[in-house]
Amino acid sequence: MVGLRSPSGKKINLPDWLIASFWILVVAAMWFAAVRYLKIPDYILPSPELVVAWIVDRPGYFLAATASTLELIAIGFCAGIAAAIPVGFALAKIQWLERTLYPFIVFLQTMPLITIVPVLIIWLGYGLASTWILVAFSVFFPVAVNTITGVRSTPDRLFFVTRTMGASRLQTWRHVDWPMALPYLMSAFRISLAAAVTVSVVAEFIASNDGLGYAALRAVKNRDTVQVFAVVLITAALGVLLNAIAQVPEQRLLRKYRD
Repeated sequence: MVGLRSPSGKKINLPDWLIASFWILVVAAMWFAAVRYLKIPDYILPSPELVVAWIVDRPGYFLAATASTLELIAIGFCAGIAAAIPVGFALAKIQWLERTLYPFIVFLQTMPLITIVPVLIIWLGYGLASTWILVAFSVFFPVAVNTITGVRSTPDRLFFVTRTMGASRLQTWRHVDWPMALPYLMSAFRISLAAAVTVSVVAEFIASNDGLGYAALRAVKNRDTVQVFAVVLITAALGVLLNAIAQVPEQRLLRKYRD
């Protein structure tokens, strides 16, 4: 919610979706004005109504491509989180393990993902098996690092209290480590989700025969600028939608642990 004040001084709370819709309309209006008044050719920058009409005329094509991309995002995102959270907790709790593995994790993160695509294609071929690994890589590092930061942000006095009360390691993890790491994890999830959308489309562009990325590749080969912008528009809308959905469990979980 965004808070504004009326001329009388009364606070008005505007929902986030309304603010987002406003800015979408502003961008669309600027896009329309640029195309119309600057007389930009369609093969350089098609008008927004032309792009929307292109999508509306081919709903089945884009729905199938979007479903394929969503499947890739879901598998890669869940796989990255499933690996990152236990690794993050282990590195935060075991110092010698962190000294051993953290440089290797940083090396994997700094290595451009594009460089491992040929190897994955040779090993696994084109399709889902190759692409979800790239998405998982993009998700793993921010979630693991934020998990480490969250666990280490726990004040020492809390661990002293749990030891004094005779809590087991599992109880300490459940009532201290996990709640302290949760805000950091929620932030990492949203950052990683945005990265997962981008990497998914790029991965499909390179190593897949399905999805929005492959649709963009076909459009480039056919020199179809309208279809390229249609893919961009759908991908942007998908990212906004997934971010809005991710906010719901984030707010509920954080409210639960605050209470």
